[in-house]
Amino acid sequence: MLPQEEGVCLRCLGRLPRVHAEQHDNAVEARLVGRFPFEHATSFCYYTRPGSMSSAVMQAKYADRPWINTHMARLFARELSLFADPPSGAAPASSQWPFDIDVIVPIPVHPLRLMWRGYNQAAAVAEGLRDVWHLPIESRCLIRSRYLRTQVGLSGQERILHEAGSFTVRHPQRLASRHVLLVDDVLTTGSTMVAAADALLSAVPGVRISVLTLAMAE
Repeated sequence: MLPQEEGVCLRCLGRLPRVHAEQHDNAVEARLVGRFPFEHATSFCYYTRPGSMSSAVMQAKYADRPWINTHMARLFARELSLFADPPSGAAPASSQWPFDIDVIVPIPVHPLRLMWRGYNQAAAVAEGLRDVWHLPIESRCLIRSRYLRTQVGLSGQERILHEAGSFTVRHPQRLASRHVLLVDDVLTTGSTMVAAADALLSAVPGVRISVLTLAMAE
């Protein structure tokens, strides 16, 4: 790569299949609407196989390259931040990403999987967002309490049943009355986000939730 390229070459970056989900009523929000109350939802690119985005996500998740997710998240946050400086007469910056989000919460992996893999790929996404938006990361509250086999190959309904009740919340006072950004690498059916959001909404008084992922399956 060239010296000015970070994480992904400029040629590949230009070819990534963008979701362009900067505003309300986008495809990401449509996938989650009615399943739990949320403020905003967005994804960077579509996840298609084979493809450059799916290759990057798989390498970050399974090939000991979490830094790919961090670099991609930085790119995404910078692009979203461009919409925070609207032209004259447009919406004020407070209505643009990162809105009034207080804290980033990465979707956790089970401790056994964390021990085996050595890292949480969603936490790597959160770190990239933090670098640009200077928001704190809270990784102690949302816990994956059940070890689940991979969801690859499961139908949408099977994924919902698979994820139900798989998260618990500790130290809910850390997130009380705060606007939480739930972060993951890929949004497929949304079952993981629904299960995580349900756990937070049940345990944390006054919590508000927004969602960001690097990729969204078509």
